[in-house]
Amino acid sequence: MVKQLRGLAGRGWSDLPKGGLLPKELWLRRHRGMVALLWLHAVGAIVYALIEGFGILHSFLEGGVVALAAVVASSPRGSERLRSCAVSFGLLSASAILVHISGGLIEMHFHFFLMVAVISLYQDWLPFLIAVGYVIVDHGLFGALAPHIIYNDPQAIAHPWKWALIHGGFVVGASIAQLIAWKANQDAFHDSLTRLPNRALLTDRIEHSLARALREGKKVAVLVLDVDGFKTVNDSLGPRVGDELLKAVAERLRTCFREADTPARLGGDEFAVLLEASDDLGASIAAGRILDSFQTPFSLGGKEVFATASIGIAVSTAGTRNGDELLRNADAAMYVAKGSGTGRFQFFAPSMHAALLHRLELQGELQRAVANREFHLQYQPMINLKSGRIVGMEALLRWDHPTRGIVPPMDFIPLAEESGLIVDIGLQVLEQASQQTHLWHQKFPSDPPLDISVNLSARQLQDADLVREVDAVLDRSGLRPESLILEITETALMRDVEIGVSRLNALKELGIRIAVDDFGTGYSSLSYLQRFPVDVLKIDRSFIKAIDKGPEESAVAHAVVKLGHTLGLYAVAEGVETAEQLHELTAMGCDRGQGYFFARPLWGVGMDALLSNRSREDAAQDDLTSRDASISA
Repeated sequence: MVKQLRGLAGRGWSDLPKGGLLPKELWLRRHRGMVALLWLHAVGAIVYALIEGFGILHSFLEGGVVALAAVVASSPRGSERLRSCAVSFGLLSASAILVHISGGLIEMHFHFFLMVAVISLYQDWLPFLIAVGYVIVDHGLFGALAPHIIYNDPQAIAHPWKWALIHGGFVVGASIAQLIAWKANQDAFHDSLTRLPNRALLTDRIEHSLARALREGKKVAVLVLDVDGFKTVNDSLGPRVGDELLKAVAERLRTCFREADTPARLGGDEFAVLLEASDDLGASIAAGRILDSFQTPFSLGGKEVFATASIGIAVSTAGTRNGDELLRNADAAMYVAKGSGTGRFQFFAPSMHAALLHRLELQGELQRAVANREFHLQYQPMINLKSGRIVGMEALLRWDHPTRGIVPPMDFIPLAEESGLIVDIGLQVLEQASQQTHLWHQKFPSDPPLDISVNLSARQLQDADLVREVDAVLDRSGLRPESLILEITETALMRDVEIGVSRLNALKELGIRIAVDDFGTGYSSLSYLQRFPVDVLKIDRSFIKAIDKGPEESAVAHAVVKLGHTLGLYAVAEGVETAEQLHELTAMGCDRGQGYFFARPLWGVGMDALLSNRSREDAAQDDLTSRDASISA
């Protein structure tokens, strides 16, 4: 029972409007009206008292109380909240004075209810509670001590607490009505999840800030922020955890800025911040604070989740008049920042609108490409560095666009990752590579069979259906699991360690091997190598480029090969382009290599021809070796 009551109380509390100071421009507009109303009551109380036959001194004392509150409310030295409270006290005092002058006229009591409604326009709990409390004290306490001053009805004078309760009921009813209206108004301009201002309120504040900045010769900056990898968190850990992440981001934004600035949620995983009176330097410092705040992991559902942000910045110019324009510019800059990599910010440039339009067109074309199966594969052979024989291939994705021709992967892979289309594209890649490799196994049998390496994205690794889909592809294609190697980067592995370990272990149970791609460019942690079920280390081409220039240049590659062998893994060198590089890699015991020195990426037909030629050469070499052995015997 107690738990249920607590639950009801909690829900009731959450349904109340949050309150707080309005945006400065809006508060000033409403406050000016309130102060004017307050002065009107001060003068009106004096005139009414004189009309009712009160002396001049008495009349001015009555009106003076209200006038004093109006003076405090008008003073720019006081804080906004103090001035709001002064208005609340003054208007409710005016109600009490009017009741007193009227001799407790019952109808005059309704002035209290009207003033409570007026005070609710501040949408701030403190002045609102002062107003409600004033009514309770006036009607309850003073009504009991001196009922003839408060009421002119005999029944009310005889039973002051009863009438206080009646009037209190009216106040409660009026207060509830005002709270409902207040809450509805707040909900219309605030995000329901994070309680931050929404796009409509932010745009209004930007408009006022631009007008003020134009008058004062200052600038306004708007930042648009996107949470990188939010969809991955939402898909892998569930919508509830996704919502918790958004609320946690909102809390961090609140701590990063001045009181005059406005953080807001635009929708989804996009946030924005209005920086009052800020230039390029101030905006870059603010963006840096946001990115620094993301360095600390988020604690969500008992898990630590790392997230980064991409930020676009637009600073107003002399010709900027429109809040929507400033938001669009910041949004365009954000997408450029996101396309350049995660965890960075970018200032707006006019050319970005064309880039954003291109991005939108490209996303639509990507969706059609998935439906029309416009993705094809090239294959780059992997060579056993000891024997010189082809032992496998890496499948490399190519987009055969109907009008643009072959689109380079870096032109569309980041967008595919961000949009989630990479999951469907990755499945098509896996199907094509598995089917083709199975055909080559039948045409060019070897022991062990050729293996095929397929890249796995971070988004795919987070997909709950990954293991089931891989198993289904292997079953349909007939490819043996041990011939499939799935490559994933260090950064993708560390996106969510627990899910990564679980997925990779499940894939290993199918018989598949796991390779860490571009090893040495990410975390390169021995602890994660021991934790993840890894079979292969692929040395990034940046460490191979100068491997033949001296011991310092070759140190990293040598260390990776040694580390791999110590852990029972084999090493593959990427980007082998010269005989000198091959010599160094062979000398240090590297197991495999791939690169232009051996062969450029080939379409299926070209790879088929290469395998055919190599098969004949290997057969001839085996025959020659066999005859030499017979002669020696």
